[in-house]
Amino acid sequence: MVLLAVLLFDVPVKGSFPTLFFAAFLYCVIATGFGLLISTFVRSQIAVMFVAMLCTMLPAIQFSGLINTVSSLEGTGRIIGAIYPTTYMLIITRGVFNKGLGLFDLYGSIGILLVTVPIILIASILLLKKQEG
Repeated sequence: MVLLAVLLFDVPVKGSFPTLFFAAFLYCVIATGFGLLISTFVRSQIAVMFVAMLCTMLPAIQFSGLINTVSSLEGTGRIIGAIYPTTYMLIITRGVFNKGLGLFDLYGSIGILLVTVPIILIASILLLKKQEG
């Protein structure tokens, strides 16, 4: 995606690429953990993909600041936006691409992603049922 942004759309990476890479890695771990968490509640792989799509795409578009800023949301939408990891990944991406920010400038958003990783993985592991046999 970064190659597409830089080569096809001519958007320069003004900030720290290692920061963007680290944040993207954390975000991928969170997304994988979220898929594992969903699979603890649903039996079939198709159902997991469908539920994961609904539970990730809708909040990512509506509540993470992709269209409207989280600060302009009210009520439950603002709460979802405040706890949803995509919100912080968008802040990091905008900071690295547009504002030339690095790791120390984005420590708050990266810290939230770092806290989210063990929470979602521990929840997935604890809720995963052991297979019999």
